[in-house]
Amino acid sequence: MTESSLPLVVDLDGTLILTDSLHETLISMLKLYPFKLFKLIRVYFQGKAEFKKFVYEYSNFNADKIPYRHELVKYIQKQRQQGRKVILATAAYKDIAYKVANFLNCFDDVIATDSQKNLKGINKFNAIEQKIGRKFIYAGNDSADLPIWKEASGAIVTGNKTDKLIKIIKQSGTPVLKQFSNEDKKMMTWLKAIRLHQCLKNLLLFVPLLTSFQFYDFQKFLIVSTAFIAFSLGASATYILNDLWDLENDRQHLNKRHRPFASGDLSIAQGLRVSLLLLMSAGLISILISRYFFGIFLLYLFITTLYSLRLKQIILLDIIVLSVLYTVRILAGGIVANIELSYSLLAFSVLIFLSLATVKRCAELVSKSDENNSIAGRGYIKSDLDILWPLGISTYIGAIIVFGLYINAPETIVHYRTPALLWLVQLLMVYLIGNLWMMTKRGLMYDDPIVFFIQDKKSLILLTLIIYIILLARYI
Repeated sequence: MTESSLPLVVDLDGTLILTDSLHETLISMLKLYPFKLFKLIRVYFQGKAEFKKFVYEYSNFNADKIPYRHELVKYIQKQRQQGRKVILATAAYKDIAYKVANFLNCFDDVIATDSQKNLKGINKFNAIEQKIGRKFIYAGNDSADLPIWKEASGAIVTGNKTDKLIKIIKQSGTPVLKQFSNEDKKMMTWLKAIRLHQCLKNLLLFVPLLTSFQFYDFQKFLIVSTAFIAFSLGASATYILNDLWDLENDRQHLNKRHRPFASGDLSIAQGLRVSLLLLMSAGLISILISRYFFGIFLLYLFITTLYSLRLKQIILLDIIVLSVLYTVRILAGGIVANIELSYSLLAFSVLIFLSLATVKRCAELVSKSDENNSIAGRGYIKSDLDILWPLGISTYIGAIIVFGLYINAPETIVHYRTPALLWLVQLLMVYLIGNLWMMTKRGLMYDDPIVFFIQDKKSLILLTLIIYIILLARYI
């Protein structure tokens, strides 16, 4: 039998797909049946095979919603068209394997874990040998596949560690026929995963320093900067956990499907490890700052977790919670710097961020072509724009009114030499946020409003001008 006619045996997790089916089904199970976690722990000690079966039975695994290694899929399809027998052999539970095989329709047979035996390593080789004999080509991605490659007639190597694996495989005497390496873009991928640009939102911690004009107090500036780091680390951790929790919905979204975890550029296991490290670091820094700051940091994490797990699925409540999370950052800055915050500032914050959160939902709905097609994981449909437009614009106008009341407040007059200049600031804010709404209406707002402000030159000029006029009002 020639090499080109040998059966091609293909692994699933990390090889055919860019994710781990067990991790995917675990997340799905916890979303659908969170209280099964306690039984899950007990089942784990009954063996890995039984554990995989239990997780699958309480999950909703969709073979069409996971990221595939498309270049390998094309290779397999071509080999099968040329008459080669192709077998899917995996340690994943059998029903998962059959769903994938039926979806791709390019496999002649399936070898997979059942409730009795976990087909990993040597167990998988024994099952392959029993099914097709010792003459086969094997495609895998992990060191657990080394016992199979050692006995195979040829190797196809995929994944992140291809160079290291190829060296070991060649030492065993098995020829390496092909490799499909993951793209080396770790640093940029991780920066995207932790949403580095979203750290700009945590600059709200400095708002109390700015509004009280105490930014020249080095000690307060230093402690708020430390709090900024803690909040940024904690926020990045929650972004990762949110992305892991929302994998299936993100994969149905036009833009979010390109996120590192949804696309398979980063694994679920990697995400969990990094988010835990970030949370521990953020918590330690928060405790060192003060117990009061640690308390509000825990409140932020609690609200964020509730939002990720449930609240973001409840229409209108989701945008209200987002505005509260922005305001919590300002509260945290006031606590750290020991600055008493005015009710006007807090009211302005809630209203302006409620408007910005509504912008984001409106932008997503405007991009929808189908009238009844909802935002994945959100529940809004396009006809909801009839309510969201007036809600978002009225809260924006409400914020402007509150700012006008602030200009005339006694505490404002104390802080500014020329408070009348703040009326110009109010007009600029009308234009700044009004322009954002106009861009949203025209379908030109593609991302988070904060990102839009950073990328839009007109918005950056207006923000700079607003800060300049505020300083003029204070000192001239």
